[in-house]
Parts: sequence; structure tokens; C-alpha cells
Amino acid sequence: MHLDSFDLRILTELQRDNRLTSASLSEVVHLSPAACLRRTERLRRAGVIVADVSIVAPEKVGIAVQSLVRVSLETKRALDMAAFETAIAAAPEVQQAWYVSGGFDYGLLVCARDMASYEAFIRRFLVDEPLVRDFEANITLRRLKTGTAVPVYLPDSEPT
Repeated sequence: MHLDSFDLRILTELQRDNRLTSASLSEVVHLSPAACLRRTERLRRAGVIVADVSIVAPEKVGIAVQSLVRVSLETKRALDMAAFETAIAAAPEVQQAWYVSGGFDYGLLVCARDMASYEAFIRRFLVDEPLVRDFEANITLRRLKTGTAVPVYLPDSEPT
């Protein structure tokens, strides 16, 4: 799917505030409200926009522990990796997960309401899991930036 400068501006604005009306969006991107609505719907159908979500402040809902966890598996067999990925994807404590290059196989962002809950997660998914060879975890002390926006580049320019 080809994205033109109007599509990219729409994406930039919707990443800032996905509750913008087509009328409000039209004022910023300089298209009619109907054109903004058509383009937004096309971006959704094409899978460019994959979700409309609300970002929740973890501390406001009782999440006191966040940790960055790096995990190495015993093997790189596809079946073992798929089993680990399925288990991690189903764990509500795992906010984000990545298959990564380098010294570890996976990176996880783990959230828990307290240290006891965090320890239970670590035991259940890492310590007692035979597929896991090793892991390292760092408890976050302070969140410096939280975001979900993907930089959107106009041709030959900086991100908008």
C-alpha cells in the first residue's frame, strides 16, 4: 500500500490522539472530513492502523514493579521457541515481548503489583521452566518515556 503525505499526516495525528474526529483531523491535515474518514478507514482495512487503545498509567492501577527481562533458551529449535512464545504471550504480566539478536533470545517488559507477584512470575515462567537456560532482570526505578507512536517519515524528511 502506498502512503502519501496526507496518509502520513493522518497517522501522525491519530498516534497523538486516536479520538480525534474527522472534522478535527481535517483542520490539521487540510483535507475534508469525509476524505479524512475514508483514508482512516482505508488505513485500518490495510492493517496500517492495527488498534485504537488507551494507555493506562501502571501506578494508577496498582502496578508497583516493572522489570526488563532478557531470556536465553536452552535450544533454538522452532518447537521450543514457539512453546515459550505462546506461554509468554498468554502471561498477563508480560506487557511487551521481543525476539532479539545478541546474547539473549528474548526481551520482556514485565509488570507486577508487588515483589511477591513478580517473584511468582519469575519462578513460573523462568526459574521452573526447563526451556529457559538463563535470564537477567533489571527492575525499573523510574519511567523516563512511555510511548506507542511509530515515527512517521515524509519522503526525504525528518519524522513528523
